[in-house]
Amino acid sequence: MEKDILEYLHSQYPNEGCGIVLNKKGTLNWIPCKNISPEPTKHFKICPKDYVKATLRGDIHTIVHSHVNGSCKPSNFDIEQSNHLQVPYTIYSIPENEKYVYTPKYNVVPLLGREYEFGKQDCWTLVRDYYKQNYNSELPMLEFEEGFHDKGINYFEDLIEPWNGKIVSNPEIGDIIYFKINSDIPNHCGIYTGNDTFIHARIKHLSCTDFLPRWQKYVVRYVRCKKFT
Repeated sequence: MEKDILEYLHSQYPNEGCGIVLNKKGTLNWIPCKNISPEPTKHFKICPKDYVKATLRGDIHTIVHSHVNGSCKPSNFDIEQSNHLQVPYTIYSIPENEKYVYTPKYNVVPLLGREYEFGKQDCWTLVRDYYKQNYNSELPMLEFEEGFHDKGINYFEDLIEPWNGKIVSNPEIGDIIYFKINSDIPNHCGIYTGNDTFIHARIKHLSCTDFLPRWQKYVVRYVRCKKFT
């Protein structure tokens, strides 16, 4: 498989190549992905839809990308993203073919009292961490575009529901709640915690427990993840 990976990364030179090694029922499979970064010679970005499709087929074993004409050691951004996604990064220097595997560090951050930071400590990160801490289950992590709801990108409907979610009318503990807040598409989420309460992380606030009836007018639906609960 490494031969196939290197052939693909060399074919993308002088751009950074990228892809996913997928653990599908115990067998590793290489999935090359398109680099959609606006600066592909310096950075890489896997299309979120490609990432989600991969997670539906198996477990992400590692994310692969190349460093062009430089060291295979991870950049600060590589380390930050690997830790955030909780997925190992395998990095090859091209054309030298040197290899480095970075294993992410998992830090248990309390669910409540977090300072909001888009893409790092936002509403979906909180949902994902809730499943990790309470069910020891990994929800895939997406790289959301900032202002995605203003651009008509419907992550919650188009990308999250295919993760074997079941829409329910009455929430139970652990169900994911979708909200529309001053938007035509869902742009916020939280976790139902029982007794008409839920937890969520929102801009300019610390993550907290909130009273659901206060937010009822914004609720789009409740989703129960059959795969994880």
